[in-house]
Amino acid sequence: MRVTYIGHSGFSVELESHILLFDYYEGTMPEFDPAKKLLVFASHSHPDHFNREILKLADVYPDVEYVFPKDIRIAKKEQRASEHFMRKRDEITVGDTKVKSLRSTDEGVAFLVRCEDRIIYHAGDLNWWYWEEEDDAYNRMMRGDYQKEIETLAGEKIDLAFVVLDPRQEEQFYWGFDWYMRHTDTKIVFPMHMWKQYEVQDRLIGMEVSEPYREKIMRIREMGQVFEL
Repeated sequence: MRVTYIGHSGFSVELESHILLFDYYEGTMPEFDPAKKLLVFASHSHPDHFNREILKLADVYPDVEYVFPKDIRIAKKEQRASEHFMRKRDEITVGDTKVKSLRSTDEGVAFLVRCEDRIIYHAGDLNWWYWEEEDDAYNRMMRGDYQKEIETLAGEKIDLAFVVLDPRQEEQFYWGFDWYMRHTDTKIVFPMHMWKQYEVQDRLIGMEVSEPYREKIMRIREMGQVFEL
């Protein structure tokens, strides 16, 4: 399994006969094997998660399908390949791949993907968003909503996960990541949504709270970094 960190929350995952592309918006797009099926995911319409350039991949690769939440709108003139639009808490099958959506605590969805013999989770903007400037009611609601969604992953043996670790949250930057790792069975996790402040990974790894799972964290240092797993 080859994972490429493209930028921000954008990753590609290359399996034996499939390539999964998640939330591309910036960085150099890898060259993919045209003999493999390319599944392109965008978790929501925010510009740091969805770049319309991904629609042009269908002009280059012969076997492409797209999986989007319903908040992403594609004009007929932009349509080039099969597109699947998911509701929140939805399940669909794309060829031999099964996709489950979770309800985000921001816009759109998170994805749980069963492809070949792997289970892969991409959070999109599903996170425990705690902001000091918000009132207590908002922050309590955010905590409850996030924890409720992560509970839906109970019993899943997740091979690979991409989870928000956002330095803008200041002292609460790790809450969502930590809760996810303590309440799921995940083998390998990539932090994302770090706004190029990669030192936030080292900050978490140096904290006592990460001791139960820090060896599972893959450390990102630069855009375009490739991981052979």
